[in-house]
Amino acid sequence: MMAGTAEQLIRKNRARCICGTCPTYNECMRAAESLLFCVVGKAENCTFDPKDCLCPTCPVIKTLGLKRAFSCIRGSAADQG
Repeated sequence: MMAGTAEQLIRKNRARCICGTCPTYNECMRAAESLLFCVVGKAENCTFDPKDCLCPTCPVIKTLGLKRAFSCIRGSAADQG
């Protein structure tokens, strides 16, 4: 995905993103204000304790036609193939 396209998706979907309410979302991600992992990819500098994944219920994922889970750990839909 081109940088401009990712930036547009982030701007458009930031308010609809539910990453911050996910049980796997942690203090490291909060400190970096990381969101929209399905678009930007995984949180590179954070360690994880996978608890549960809300990706399948996310309105951003549904709107973009994505199907992958745990994007914060595994990366964007493009990263996961």
